[in-house]
Amino acid sequence: MTNIPHDSASKHVSGESVYIDDMLVNEQLLHGHILYSPHAHARIKSIDTSAAKKLPGVYAVITAKDIPGHNQMGPVIHDEPCLAEKEVLCVGHAIVLIAAENEELARAAARLVVIEYEILEPVLDIRTAIEKGTLLAPPRAMQRGDADAALATSPHTIKGELETGAQEHWYLETQSCLAVPGEGREMNIYSSTQHPSETQAIVAEVLGIPKNEVVVEIRRMGGAFGGKETQANHTAAWTALLANATGRPVRIRLFRDDDQKITGKRHRYLIKYEAGFDASGKIVALKFEQNADAGCATDLSMAILERAMLHADNSYFIPNMQVIGKAYRTNLPSNTAFRGFGGPQGMAGMEAVIDRIARFLKIDAALVRKTNFYGIDKDNITHYGQEVELNRLHVLYDQLSASSEYSKRRTEVNTFNAKNEFYKKGLAFTPVKFGISFTTTFLNQAGALVNIYKDGTILVNHGGTEMGQGLNTKIAQIAAAELGVSLDRIKVNATNTSKVPNTSATAASAGTDLNGMAVKNAIDKLRERIVKLMCDEFSKIDPDFPSREIDIVIENDIITDLSFPDRNMHFAEAMLLANLKQVSLSATGFYATPNIGWDKQKAGENHLIITPLEWL
Repeated sequence: MTNIPHDSASKHVSGESVYIDDMLVNEQLLHGHILYSPHAHARIKSIDTSAAKKLPGVYAVITAKDIPGHNQMGPVIHDEPCLAEKEVLCVGHAIVLIAAENEELARAAARLVVIEYEILEPVLDIRTAIEKGTLLAPPRAMQRGDADAALATSPHTIKGELETGAQEHWYLETQSCLAVPGEGREMNIYSSTQHPSETQAIVAEVLGIPKNEVVVEIRRMGGAFGGKETQANHTAAWTALLANATGRPVRIRLFRDDDQKITGKRHRYLIKYEAGFDASGKIVALKFEQNADAGCATDLSMAILERAMLHADNSYFIPNMQVIGKAYRTNLPSNTAFRGFGGPQGMAGMEAVIDRIARFLKIDAALVRKTNFYGIDKDNITHYGQEVELNRLHVLYDQLSASSEYSKRRTEVNTFNAKNEFYKKGLAFTPVKFGISFTTTFLNQAGALVNIYKDGTILVNHGGTEMGQGLNTKIAQIAAAELGVSLDRIKVNATNTSKVPNTSATAASAGTDLNGMAVKNAIDKLRERIVKLMCDEFSKIDPDFPSREIDIVIENDIITDLSFPDRNMHFAEAMLLANLKQVSLSATGFYATPNIGWDKQKAGENHLIITPLEWL
């Protein structure tokens, strides 16, 4: 199938796409608002909400003591309070939740809340964190060979640092959630989240109810880029608490300024390095110390740090390599997933080394890169023990070098720069080796539910989330191709935890792979049932010449017996027959990525004996 438009393209252009803030509820809907800390670090001495509660049109004013369940929303480690109780750890740390008839009233109520603080000294940068030793967890280490010994005998050595900055996700749709109370303890959550099952778990925990009372649904997000993998949980938890307290629907859609203050960014890194190399630029020894600014809580920082360490080699074989990773707490919002998930920081450190070596030797950095590429039959094991298989890097280098006329362009750029003192041009020819899938290996799984209706239309449910990347369009194509029907028969439903439970986040560049295979698994079951039914039906035409299941095909909405082409039936007609014959037209699917693993203990087994590196 080619030239298939994004399934929501026309709706986006016409403005008909429904996001959380567009959802119609009823006249009971309340507006949720978060009162957060203006201080990076302070002790809360007192909170007075009495005046805010008396304001007409205000239905709830909630503090930590009002949370019916656990005051926690840390996705991995419980070190992130849902609402600050005794201490605020960053600007944007939520303290009080307010539900009112409209946004103006909610903000007016927030101005009536009186909070007394004792200001404490904050840690606001990675160097101060290192100085104060605010480690989030024990250091991680990966190593091969003896980097120290190789450095001692290297013809040339360099030392240096690279600092990478923070980055805001800037999704067009800010963090948003609508919570609608149901019957009894039920809570229906419509959240702009990349991880509905985790959002379900966090909401259940703060409300103190089981997961089967919470349903999370998301049709689409207006962008995410990692920023809604864990931190959409915050808005969902706050909204659910207000809906639970008032018994009415509550919506929170963060104002852009509030969103930027409250949410974490891409992790800042301070990367220290020492490299040894020869006159050709061949690296014989390399040491990295990656220091990550985690912010005020763990979030996904340790997994992000590990991925940065895994990508510290980028595309190069380093025979003697040591990578130490450290994550530090600071008084900034908890930093979180961002596209690449630590990989860009790790690769940036490696490419900084390549650039320094090229400048030191006064040769083209592209040649230094080629000199250090992973090999094909040898020198193809990473510093963490994985074999680089089917390496096409050398072929790609030669093809792209020729097709881009790199050498000619390099000469032209060098000539231009030599003639111009202030206006310069740059040119780089840089490879990337990037690993997909989750290093938390149990997350490499997905589920699906596929329903075929009597009119021959198909409704596909899966655990992935659509954030503009076209996942649902690809899933629809997979379903149509595997079932042998036209694409217009397929509808991909909103992701819903009551339809497909216990799913993983749509992340790690694996959303289509995982969920597409789960959908295929469900359709394989349905095809088997349909083929058996039609084989039996076609055999009735002439019992002396029965049909065989192996000959039954579904193509272009027609079910045909290849051995007897005149035996055929339209797909829609066959589905009506299947219902009459009491054949189930609903199937669940599941997929777990095979032959994939990650032994964190083995990769970090030496971290206890690592000594601090000495730097310039």
